[in-house]
Amino acid sequence: MNEEDEAFEDLAKRQGDWGLQGSRKHQILRYAENAERNAVIEEVAQELDKFAGPFGRDTVQSFAAFVRRMKK
Repeated sequence: MNEEDEAFEDLAKRQGDWGLQGSRKHQILRYAENAERNAVIEEVAQELDKFAGPFGRDTVQSFAAFVRRMKK
């Protein structure tokens, strides 16, 4: 067990049992991955909002809304 694992285990002990959700370390790592993914998805949606291609404004906004629904 490395220092990072020990620190997360200590944190889990101080905060209580997390049950079936997995270890505290894995929860934090999943949260960070989702936050990063959501930021990328939002960036794509913002670029779609700016898109001035052959589609109408309503269609472009629908694309952006579709992309935003991919967030976790």
